[in-house]
Amino acid sequence: MNLKARFSLLAIVLMLASGMAVWVSVQTLAEGIITEWAQRYVEKQVRYDKQRVLQPILREIVLARQLASSPLIIEWLRNPDDIVLEYRALMELERYRGAFKDSNYFLGILANGRYYYNNAENEYGNDQLRYILQPDRPADSWFYDAAAQNKNLLINVNPDPHLGVIKLWVDVLLRDADGQVLGVAGTGLSLSNFLNDFVDSGEEGITSLFVNHEGAIQLYRDQSLIDFASLSKTVDEQKRLNLMLGSADLTRLQASMAEVRDAPEKVSSGFVTLEGTRYLAGVAYLPEIDWYEVTLMDLNQLLPLSRFNSILLIFALSLLFTVLLFHIVLGRVVLAPLQALDAAIRRLRKGEYHGESLGVNASGEVGRLVAEFEQMTTEVHEARTNLEQKVRERTDALNRISQTDPLTGLFNRRGMDERLLDELKRCTREKRWMGVIWIDLDLFKEINDVYGHGVGDDALKLVAKVLRSVVREYDAAARWGGDEFLLMIRDADNDMLQHICERLLRVIRAQALPIEGGNSLCMTFSIGAYLAQRDDLEEVLRQADAALYAAKAAGRNGYKIYDETLPLMNAPDTEYTSKTCL
Repeated sequence: MNLKARFSLLAIVLMLASGMAVWVSVQTLAEGIITEWAQRYVEKQVRYDKQRVLQPILREIVLARQLASSPLIIEWLRNPDDIVLEYRALMELERYRGAFKDSNYFLGILANGRYYYNNAENEYGNDQLRYILQPDRPADSWFYDAAAQNKNLLINVNPDPHLGVIKLWVDVLLRDADGQVLGVAGTGLSLSNFLNDFVDSGEEGITSLFVNHEGAIQLYRDQSLIDFASLSKTVDEQKRLNLMLGSADLTRLQASMAEVRDAPEKVSSGFVTLEGTRYLAGVAYLPEIDWYEVTLMDLNQLLPLSRFNSILLIFALSLLFTVLLFHIVLGRVVLAPLQALDAAIRRLRKGEYHGESLGVNASGEVGRLVAEFEQMTTEVHEARTNLEQKVRERTDALNRISQTDPLTGLFNRRGMDERLLDELKRCTREKRWMGVIWIDLDLFKEINDVYGHGVGDDALKLVAKVLRSVVREYDAAARWGGDEFLLMIRDADNDMLQHICERLLRVIRAQALPIEGGNSLCMTFSIGAYLAQRDDLEEVLRQADAALYAAKAAGRNGYKIYDETLPLMNAPDTEYTSKTCL
């Protein structure tokens, strides 16, 4: 007899033994009494929970609607760039903040994507503008979906990754006199506090949850089952009641939801099975927030069967016998091979198992399972080894790309930042000096305006070529942004910086950038340099930038080393303009 037949026979024996005991001892005596009592109790509990949850939400809805109709705020949203209107509107929002239960508010402007927020601690009292909403950013899709649905009121549970909070949000649309949507405003209730204070009844055996029309779970004491941001999800992406209920129970519950939707004053009830426990479910519709309340009552906890101890004892002895029998058979037939598989899986997770034989004497389906596992792990080990190698190679390539300017091939700002920080630490540790040379291509904007961005790009590439010809292999060159470049010179001194700056000026003046008409374009640099040893990167860059500013102020085509005793060094005979030179 194969494993399937043996387990089928054992399951039949267990079901007959336990089912007969339950049927004889409990069914006739207790089921009718418990059901009749529970039907009456669940209706009262549902109505109580409904009012308990609605009361704090309705208060926030009223305040949020008042906020959304404030003339000061509407006037500002029509002119979002007017700082006077902005100031007045923010003062109005701050007044509402004190009225909301959790003393917070939010406001998102559809025209420019600005999102304003302040909390009970007044943490953002001096800067309520927290971030800019982006239509293509998934974390911000709730805002644009709310505006697109065109519903004046939306209640949703949503985490805000920008602010690091999870709240029950009351969203109200702000409209102008013509009904045009200007933004979304409202407040948020602490999800944890709301669940503890209003959703969790605190009574053993009674569980309440709230769902929307699609059955997506909005409020539940187990937050891992809450469908956050339902507004921006498709039905297939939502965490719905089907995660908790079987198909038959779900169908019955959906029928109850349809029933109470047509008669909001009614409560519908029926039995469902959740995680193996039979519950009496009461369903009510909350039209004020367009949600459904589902109250689940565990009758085994609310009405224990201790009064039927003698009958239950018979059932317990029968069940104990069947469990012991099941344990003995299961241990010999299934558990021993599965324990070997379990140990192998743990070794596999630690990287200690590579597909060698488990040494298990098993037959039938279990034997085939063991053999397939050994073969599978061998293949997985080989595939993982290959994948890890490819991941390392791809990661190295991505790191190089993320630190390189695509136009010039030099370091970008991110890559240069890392080099500068590492070198400054080395200079501080070894008491050495580092040179920072800030280079600006003179009149680059004129090149773009007069000759086009194609010539401008060619000019930047030529600058990169010049910089590579000047620096040593252990120095670094970067395009800092636009027409600004940065050189890092290791183990430098003033003479070296002066020599490099003069060489840069000579080399760039010697270059000729071809343009249309057979002519060439001459270019010059403005250069600022600074000899650094401190580990404050911002201060180092500030001093180099000050030297660059001095070089520009003196007429460009020159350099300045940050030392007040040194004169400004300008080229004596070259004046750069955006004209061409043959």
